[in-house]
Amino acid sequence: MENKGSIFCLKQSFSSVTRAKIKSEKKFGIKEDRFILCRNCGNKITSPKYVITVNGNHRHTFINPAGITYQIGCFSKAEGCLTMGEPTFEYTWFEGFKWNYSLCAKCYIHLGWFYQSDSESFYGLILEMLKDSSE
Repeated sequence: MENKGSIFCLKQSFSSVTRAKIKSEKKFGIKEDRFILCRNCGNKITSPKYVITVNGNHRHTFINPAGITYQIGCFSKAEGCLTMGEPTFEYTWFEGFKWNYSLCAKCYIHLGWFYQSDSESFYGLILEMLKDSSE
């Protein structure tokens, strides 16, 4: 684990996975009466009230098989996303969870991934692709 100020980031490669432990977390650094938007088109994606922690953190840093680093935030709901593709366990970052792509429902840009197990699900959204509605 790496400490970057007050943010703890979990660094993992595509070959290692973690059993996901999910809990609700109502912190995102913005007021709960605001929304979290697609940085590309401004579509309402989710809300701070849907922030959750997975494995003890809201934010995670991962490297995909192509060597691209992503910092994602975990959310229980993202109603402004479309989920695309066949769910797969291949290269999953969370053990026991299949994933497929999450796109903005308005502009179709890649915003992250939807993770699902037999009993739980969550969105892992690329934080640099999101913005606060007050921006």
